[in-house]
Amino acid sequence: MVDGRRLHFTAVAGDFADRESGSRWNVLGQAIAGPMKGRRLARIDHVDTFWFAWVAFTPETEILR
Repeated sequence: MVDGRRLHFTAVAGDFADRESGSRWNVLGQAIAGPMKGRRLARIDHVDTFWFAWVAFTPETEILR
């Protein structure tokens, strides 16, 4: 979301483009070209891990469908 506007992204030549404005974004969430150039997406805290490592330390994890 940027200024309350929900953006939808697709991969384009090593970067990303949003469907709404056509701006190009890098993997750091920075608009590098287009009408939103210079804008940044809000960071979202997350964990990037392998499943076997996650389940080894958090065996109470439940898998939902």
